[in-house]
Amino acid sequence: MNLQKLFDPNSVAVIGANNTEGSVGYALMKNILAGKTREVYPITLDEKEVFGHVAYTSVTALPKTPDIAIIAIPAPAISKILKECAEKGVTTAVVISAGFKEAGEEGKKLEVEMRETADKYDITLLGPNCLGVMDAHTQWNASFAVNSPLKGGLGFVSQSGALGTALLDWANREGVGFSKFVSLGNEAQLTELEFLEYLRDDDETKAVLLYLEKVTNGAKFLELARSVTEKKPLVVLRAGRSARGSKAVASHTGSLAPSDKVFEAALRQAGAIPVDSTDTLFALAKLFELGITSPLQNLVILTNGGGPSVNTADLIGFSRSLELVEFTEKTKGELRSVLPPMAAVNNPIDVIGDAGPQRYKDTLNILLELDRIDAIITLVTPQMMTDPKDIAKVFVEMKHKKPIIPVFMGGDTVQSGIEVLHENSMLSFSSPANVVAALDALARGAPKPEGEAATHNTSTHLTMLPLEKMQRVLEQFNLYLDGEYVKHPDEIQGALERLGNGPYAMKAISTDLVHKSDLHAVKLNLKTAVEIEASWHDMQHYIDEHTKGTRAAARQATIEGVLIQKMVRGVECIIGMKRDATFGPVIIFGLGGIFVEILKDSSMRIAPVTMEEALKQIHEIQGLPLLTGARGAEPVDLEALATMITSLSTLALEHPEIEEIDFNPVFATPTGTSIVDARMMVK
Repeated sequence: MNLQKLFDPNSVAVIGANNTEGSVGYALMKNILAGKTREVYPITLDEKEVFGHVAYTSVTALPKTPDIAIIAIPAPAISKILKECAEKGVTTAVVISAGFKEAGEEGKKLEVEMRETADKYDITLLGPNCLGVMDAHTQWNASFAVNSPLKGGLGFVSQSGALGTALLDWANREGVGFSKFVSLGNEAQLTELEFLEYLRDDDETKAVLLYLEKVTNGAKFLELARSVTEKKPLVVLRAGRSARGSKAVASHTGSLAPSDKVFEAALRQAGAIPVDSTDTLFALAKLFELGITSPLQNLVILTNGGGPSVNTADLIGFSRSLELVEFTEKTKGELRSVLPPMAAVNNPIDVIGDAGPQRYKDTLNILLELDRIDAIITLVTPQMMTDPKDIAKVFVEMKHKKPIIPVFMGGDTVQSGIEVLHENSMLSFSSPANVVAALDALARGAPKPEGEAATHNTSTHLTMLPLEKMQRVLEQFNLYLDGEYVKHPDEIQGALERLGNGPYAMKAISTDLVHKSDLHAVKLNLKTAVEIEASWHDMQHYIDEHTKGTRAAARQATIEGVLIQKMVRGVECIIGMKRDATFGPVIIFGLGGIFVEILKDSSMRIAPVTMEEALKQIHEIQGLPLLTGARGAEPVDLEALATMITSLSTLALEHPEIEEIDFNPVFATPTGTSIVDARMMVK
């Protein structure tokens, strides 16, 4: 299907044109005539001339066949008008008019009739009930929007006309340009699919933005989305994602795959960028206009204000895919040589509130030579000494060396700098949050670059408390680690006699080991002393081989003994404590075992924690049904779990030297709780 006449016709018939200011027919004529010179034929029964152009009473009365018809008349007359268009040889039409399926059953019938008429006469039809279509490169605005778009590289297709007008208005204010704009309306014939295919091959379109409320054909959409993302970014904002009432599902799999999650998965599979807010959609539009279409993950923050830079650093730290670059001592030295003594030369770099254009330029000269930096977020806040205009000129001068993302924060005071950027095809963000959200979305879920753990690991080194000392502390608060601690194989038999009949679990005790399961330091379902002794030797051999010369366990681990326990059944939970520098002991509760780090299903309280608060904390986790009797299982003793939480809370308050505590797993059963594994960390 050839859509070229939709975007660059030489002649146009405006059916429903008039001179009445404020009407759709008036707005269409005004916008079309504001573009490049075309043959424009107003068609109306009420006027002799419209905007100085001779008016005609019908399409068939025109002196020549127009390339396209723009129709804005009452819905019942549309099919008749389309037949006249066909009789005249018109092959492309845009129906602006409303009153079709969105208006009820009668309108639905009119829309079906219109579609059948267009198909019968081979008319390419956009609409009805749409805002219209625009092409900034051909100066074509066949819409009733207030303004025409600036010329740029974004193609926008929307199933909402109102969102389209909002985006256009925002874009004109912010200096964002478009290649094409399409309001789909009711999609009686043309849908998002035809325009995806067109924009994929359109050289003027560098990125595609799509607002959807429904998908016409899932398989075809996925195929086209893949083909688009092979050439250019595709961003999709989908509405109607939340559930509207309860829907029955036939299986567990059905409940795990609601339509919004399926849609997001399909977009990611196709290489598209799903977003869930207009803010992120708009922010990505700005990145694309800055020429940023590929992921930029390694970032630097350059600022003249400390607060905004700290906030930006936090946002990057919490992001899924972005990382702040760590500078070498050499780079820090170079930065110190061009900055005042009080300036911060880590990342963020704070050039201080009195920074002028030269200080920004000197700093950028150093940063732009560093290979590892993908982009520099430059924050400018309005201080008395700030010169936004000349600082903006620095960004314009240096933007070709490496991506510079300006954030001019404030109002009228920084406007002169924003204007300089716009004049030089460069944009500014008003908030670092939008920059980070857009960059994170552009990364399409890629993990943070390697090395971020080392970059941000500023915590004090912690040491694990030996088992026997830990047990003594626990017992003061009626907390007990189940099992028998054995330091030598000769002691195994006596331990089994005290424990009673097996089977047994055995785990290595070592202050060198944190995650025992990772190093096969836990053995299950052992039945005899002989099996336990053999497993003990196997464990030590495996640990020796896999920690020798590595940092997997901080150093080569030594097993100090083993803890032998009777096998326990129950729901695995974690109850823990981490001492926060501001609030003190934080008590954590959630599902335990190996799932704690995978599911991350937990809730928190600040000590002291009462029984009432502990029970509320337990009820906050998503895995609560496992504790309260899902699928007919017997509920566990929630009071016993809450008691353990309150006891740990008291312990943490009375032992400030303890930084972290893990009870993981705690087995919760209908008759109580059992601490199966525990560790305490001190400075």
